[in-house]
Amino acid sequence: MQLKRGLTALAMAAMVSTLGVSPARAEGPEVGADIGVFSQYVWRAVTQTAGATAVQGDMSVALGGLSGGVWFSNAYPSSNGRSVVEFDWTLDYSGSVGSLGYSVGGVYYTYLYDGHSNFTEAYVGASYDTLLAPSLTVYYTVTDTDSGFYKNGDIWADLGVSGSALGADLSGTLSFVSWKSDAGRTADLYEDGLAALALGASKDLPVDGMTLTPSVTITVPLVSDSSDGNQYIYGTMVKPEFFAGLNLAY
Repeated sequence: MQLKRGLTALAMAAMVSTLGVSPARAEGPEVGADIGVFSQYVWRAVTQTAGATAVQGDMSVALGGLSGGVWFSNAYPSSNGRSVVEFDWTLDYSGSVGSLGYSVGGVYYTYLYDGHSNFTEAYVGASYDTLLAPSLTVYYTVTDTDSGFYKNGDIWADLGVSGSALGADLSGTLSFVSWKSDAGRTADLYEDGLAALALGASKDLPVDGMTLTPSVTITVPLVSDSSDGNQYIYGTMVKPEFFAGLNLAY
């Protein structure tokens, strides 16, 4: 079984950080959408498309500090040979107190042609509007999957920083994990502690009232080698991954 979540944890941490340092005010609903093509889909250091191209996009509506949206991507093949399409439904409330930003919300992960993998995470995030814009986002798995792959009690945390150099936006995320103890999970494949490092670079280019953003991302697993000499996250073998993308926001 493959894994999920679009634009990696790095992108989610960047989104939470951006929302967190913005004032929770708006005169009316704000609607946004984007669509992009990426050389592959990687989530939490695990490739979801085995190196194949991914088409990803989202739609969102925000009113004041409250926002909701849906994100999608093609993912792994299902048991009947169809290409699974992932839809992630997000509800978020964000605001700030002085230079401190905060965000709280949830994500419902759903999979067309693989409903047994549907599950929910809740998250809280904080960011600080200073040099490198540090942010911390902690995700907690709320529901088990019918397949037993994701467990209530799993915790994933992203510590992120971001900045600009040479006209590009740069970001990095250091991830940590704490697995719920389960008889089917061996310590050899589920190691608590440091999990992965993600480094990204992107540049926004205005195009006729829209924004075109090329980006590159590198993810590096930080878990120890298992007894077979490989590294595992979510019980799935991982290795350093690279992917590039082109996203259009309107």
